[in-house]
Amino acid sequence: MLSMIMIGGVTFVVLGQYSGRWVRSRYPQCNVDIPSLIGDGKCHGSVPYNTLQCGFDGGDCDLYNGYPDCFVDRPSLIGDGHCHGNVPYNTAECGFDGGDCDLYNEKYPDCNVYATWRIGNGICDGHPPYNILECGFDGGDCERNPVDGYPDCFVHYTSAIGDGYCHNWPPHNTEACGFDGGDCL
Repeated sequence: MLSMIMIGGVTFVVLGQYSGRWVRSRYPQCNVDIPSLIGDGKCHGSVPYNTLQCGFDGGDCDLYNGYPDCFVDRPSLIGDGHCHGNVPYNTAECGFDGGDCDLYNEKYPDCNVYATWRIGNGICDGHPPYNILECGFDGGDCERNPVDGYPDCFVHYTSAIGDGYCHNWPPHNTEACGFDGGDCL
């Protein structure tokens, strides 16, 4: 079988990858059910793929294996270019997601959100935990508009303060926002 693979703008021709000939020629002791997964660019971190006999998944797991105390369900996410801000990915044991979360952690060291991609994506997520000081008010996506009469109250929808309905969550129902402009008293 003849396959063409493009990596970084360069096209490679691989003979026998899907049939397993390429894997067996390169890793003769590698016995896997799906040989096309070896060297496909994603770390399949479980046995038998991430083993010496299979070249640690054809080299795909080299970065992940550099973190011996990192235990995650999807090792291919480590170092994939996207910060996965949740535990266990964004931890010292996993190299802060293989370095993907370094900039995020530097800018927002106390911002604990699951979907880090929502921070600074151009769309205001006007609710905690995104629209708070620790997360840079959603990475600058949410304008910091103080509410009239409450100079330390910053919410995305200023009209919600004192609208007759108790928004019983921060930052609305806080002292700085007059407990939702008196709606939650």
